[in-house]
Amino acid sequence: MSNNTVWPKKSYAWFVTIILLITYTVSFIDRAIINFLYDPIKKDLGLSETEMGYIGGYAFALSYILLSLPVGRIVDKFNRIFVLIFGVVLWSFATAAHGFSRDYYSLFISRSGVGAGEASVTPAAWSIIADLFRPEDRAFPMSFYLMGPYVGQGIALFFGAFIAQIFVEPVHYLGITFQPWQMTFILVAIPGIFIAIILFFMRDPKRQNKEENINTNYTFKDVLNYIKNNFIPYFTLLIGAALIVILLYAYQFQIPTYIYRVHGWDLSKIGYQFGLVTILSGCLGVLSGPILEKYFAKRGFVNSWIFVFLISSGFLAIVAPMIFYFLTDVYFFSLSLVLVCMFFVGFFITLPMSVFALALQKITPSQFRGSIAGIYVFVMNIFGLTFGYNITPYFTEFIFKNDNLINLSLGATFLIFGPLSFLIFLFGRNTFNKALLENNN
Repeated sequence: MSNNTVWPKKSYAWFVTIILLITYTVSFIDRAIINFLYDPIKKDLGLSETEMGYIGGYAFALSYILLSLPVGRIVDKFNRIFVLIFGVVLWSFATAAHGFSRDYYSLFISRSGVGAGEASVTPAAWSIIADLFRPEDRAFPMSFYLMGPYVGQGIALFFGAFIAQIFVEPVHYLGITFQPWQMTFILVAIPGIFIAIILFFMRDPKRQNKEENINTNYTFKDVLNYIKNNFIPYFTLLIGAALIVILLYAYQFQIPTYIYRVHGWDLSKIGYQFGLVTILSGCLGVLSGPILEKYFAKRGFVNSWIFVFLISSGFLAIVAPMIFYFLTDVYFFSLSLVLVCMFFVGFFITLPMSVFALALQKITPSQFRGSIAGIYVFVMNIFGLTFGYNITPYFTEFIFKNDNLINLSLGATFLIFGPLSFLIFLFGRNTFNKALLENNN
């Protein structure tokens, strides 16, 4: 980076980062509220486990994945704030449209609209944060921003529980009958409009190029060639991370239903108590990742970044399946063992997430960040949304053939993808670490 580079004031940089965190959080509230409403939607519309998996996964993934690459390119070329505003407005209206859905197909289309709008968030936000903070100062702001999904997931559960207590019976308005789950979608869409208004009054930060006379007129083929020339580091990061993201999405999508079916909790209790666990475990996880990496680095661990990934995937491969297979709902000093165990599963799933993002920034030239962030979104979600939302319902419906054996389905999911991610990080560690040492973006 040029010594003459002028960086934004830290107060302004943090103000923008907070707005981006709020935006990301709202996006995940709108995305994740369906996890809480899984069984009410399934029952009201008469859907199967597999169809609910398609709604949660494929419907969102089709638009989200297909648009992530072109949006990444748009982010590198045009005003990033305007890209965000368009995305926020689109996903907010699509979320509200869930409330007017009356069958599988209308719900599928509205869910796809949410995916299309949210495809703008990660490429734009990552690119903006990289231009707000010096490379050595990015770890905490990026970790702070990446709390969004877990705060959003938790708030979605809180909000769902709150609405479930208010709207017990269907609501009749202007000759239209809205079920409680439909009212939840309509109400949860409102904050997005306010976010769009706030973003309208913000300016896009100046792009900080690594070189003074850098060529920004590159093609997507140039991006792919760069990845090809650094194949093993990108394969290790993208595929290893994607396998953990599968487990993250399965955890977020199925745990409320798992607690409801296996442990017999009512939805309000799940929303309030598991919502709190989701926020705490997710926030502590993403904030702890970079701290743990720096701790290992200061003590001479050559592969300090990969070591964080191995700790996470090791827990998910060994301990998490045992939890789902053997956990019973007992209490210690009024503290539910279910919540304690879900806290640790959530913590270790989220532990490497901010380190993934920071490592991607570090090994990627500044002019490619938006495009490669788009590729990251593409890969994470083609795996996460395809498998994370569908494999557990598939196991439940076709392998175990019993809705109440969802714990066995979750255990099987973790037994498959946890060990695979561990092996990828283990065998790719040296080449990946070499790429990190050679770059200083």
